[in-house]
Amino acid sequence: MNNNNLATDKGKILIVDDLPDNLRVLSAAISNLGFKVRCAKSGSIALMTVKTSLPDLILLDITMPEMDGYEVCQRLKSDRQTSEIPVVFLSALDDVFDKVKAFEVGGVDYITKPFQVEEVIVRVQHQLALQAAKQEISQLTAKLAQEVKKRTARLVEESAVRVETQQKLQESEQRLEGILNALDEVVWSMSLPTVLLGGNGIQNSQFLYLNPATEKVYGRSRFEFLKNPNLWLEVIHLEDRWRVEQAFPQLLESGSLNLEYRIMRPDGEVYWLSHRSRLINNEHGKAIRVDSIASDITERKRAEAQLRYDSLHDHLTGLPNRTLFMERVEQALKRSERHPDYWFAVLFIDLDRFKIINDSLGHAVGDQLLIEIAQLMEGFLRSCDTVARLGGDEFTVLLEDMQDIADVKLLAERLLAQITSPFKIGANTVFTSASIGVVLSSVGYHRAADLLRDADIAMYRAKGLGKGRCAIFDPEMYEKALTLLQTERELRLALERKEFFLCYQPILSLQTGQIQGLEALIRWQNPERGFVSPGEFIPIAEETGLIVEIGKWVLQEACRQFRAWQTELPQIAALKLSVNLASKQIQAPNFISTVDQILTNTGLDGSYLKLEITESMLMDQGESTLELLKQLRYRQIMLSIDDFGTGYSSLGYLRRFPINTLKVDRSFVNGMSVDSENFEIVRTIISLAHNLGMDVIAEGVETAEQCDLLKSLGCESAQGFFFFKPLNSAAILAELMKI
Repeated sequence: MNNNNLATDKGKILIVDDLPDNLRVLSAAISNLGFKVRCAKSGSIALMTVKTSLPDLILLDITMPEMDGYEVCQRLKSDRQTSEIPVVFLSALDDVFDKVKAFEVGGVDYITKPFQVEEVIVRVQHQLALQAAKQEISQLTAKLAQEVKKRTARLVEESAVRVETQQKLQESEQRLEGILNALDEVVWSMSLPTVLLGGNGIQNSQFLYLNPATEKVYGRSRFEFLKNPNLWLEVIHLEDRWRVEQAFPQLLESGSLNLEYRIMRPDGEVYWLSHRSRLINNEHGKAIRVDSIASDITERKRAEAQLRYDSLHDHLTGLPNRTLFMERVEQALKRSERHPDYWFAVLFIDLDRFKIINDSLGHAVGDQLLIEIAQLMEGFLRSCDTVARLGGDEFTVLLEDMQDIADVKLLAERLLAQITSPFKIGANTVFTSASIGVVLSSVGYHRAADLLRDADIAMYRAKGLGKGRCAIFDPEMYEKALTLLQTERELRLALERKEFFLCYQPILSLQTGQIQGLEALIRWQNPERGFVSPGEFIPIAEETGLIVEIGKWVLQEACRQFRAWQTELPQIAALKLSVNLASKQIQAPNFISTVDQILTNTGLDGSYLKLEITESMLMDQGESTLELLKQLRYRQIMLSIDDFGTGYSSLGYLRRFPINTLKVDRSFVNGMSVDSENFEIVRTIISLAHNLGMDVIAEGVETAEQCDLLKSLGCESAQGFFFFKPLNSAAILAELMKI
């Protein structure tokens, strides 16, 4: 097949994916190029489809119900009829182990979702081109072999044309030789080794043919192999040779053999080879020789080894990561089970105030600080100990073969002292400290995860005691952690059991004193614990990710209730509904579609909705948040920055983001008087908002003096106990009916 005519030769492509949208998009794009496309929605359907019609290439998703892509590929490669079909994996999995596994089961390429159709087409064309080249070589080789056979017969039967036949035979052989000489793979034929005839080894065979690639791959001349037919086996790495010898008898059973092994070159280099052998029979079905192809896969193996290394080490500091650290803790646990006198300790280290360093000096300085602390700990601890970085500013240490708890505590305190020493990073002198949690194996642990968990709990106790210190784990800490876990479990059931309800706090105009909006506030009535404060359960919901589902419920319920009030009370047509968003909500990939669905389901017009976000959301997400907020504003949804003044947003960010309202945090409103510092802060915030074309809402207004001062500063709106406490639905309805 000519590479330039792939689109017109109508190659057959099988697309396997359980998502109809992916099948539709890929099928349409590839069909438009002239390929014949078939689709399968599952692995089992794909295997049935391949039996009825062999495709030229398979695009295979990994994550599918019933049977994943890895198993499909393994079944295809185990079937002699389908083993040569190239398989290109398509997957949203981005972990290095997933990529390595994809190649190990026989994949020829790996495309990460979300994919670009153009990229898929280019890779399909590339693989088909490779496949076509292989087929062309195979067909030409078979054709030439057949031609040689015919020419030989004619020599016997047609002596009159012997010279002409010999010349044509020579030309055919030259063409075949030219093809074999151009290959980068080593191609050889050998007489049948005695092991396949019942002998005790792979000896006593002779090379019948070797192509020139032998010298490039093995670093040895063809003459050396012809002189010593066992040389191909002798150069195999000692650690792999026995495995190769044991595997070779499989040729008699299956007729083919695929192996990967290392060889030692004369220059000392170690190369990896992929070795494929086939048993060749004569016209009577008797095995007469073995044909083999050996490909140099050294670069691929090095890449796989690098991927494995990267998967076990932190890319910034080079320290072991969580996976490798946990493996070593598991090994230490096994040693302690075998030797009762052996015990060890795990330290969980978290830097104090690291976020301030990042925010004030930049992430480059923060990264360099982490590198220097990693180097400090590696140099400070013993060679038998393990230092790992779990991520962010969290480190762990495995102290092996310890003798006394006092030694562990002394070492931890000395490590704290080292970390608190100044670090010179460029033009900056950086100071930091750390909190360390310590757990001892002597308590009777059986799982590495339990040790790390309790060390983490102890670290948080150290932070709670004032930071810059170490704390040794005790059962009381675990009991407190269980209480938090119980709250998390109850939260997971609260939505299902409908234990949440909403209260609403009115937002009033400071000029007219009239209600101009409502802020929806979630409340939790637990059947056993009674009323649970939002300050207790919201942080747990955010930490566990439950805030996404809870936040969706709040938005759905608030919009439903507000639309019902609009229908019942025409006089509230000008009121707006404010709903708080958590950071993880807007990070969810389907957030915009969720908002659209809620507005459609409730019938609420987006212009009546105001979503409240925090300053940290603007800073944390950057450009992605800007695009998301633009989509919300396109739907006429208004945006407000909640608790303004407590975060780290800059004037530049405020200018870029489409914000309608700034809400002054209650911490600035409380204690505000004419001569106070808070008064000047509030004045500055209001002036900033007005200069940027935004209005201002003051939170936490509790006195008439605060109300008057806010009016004098030009603040448009306010909410707080001075006006209304948060009210349940019935109480709010009564207030709305007064408008």
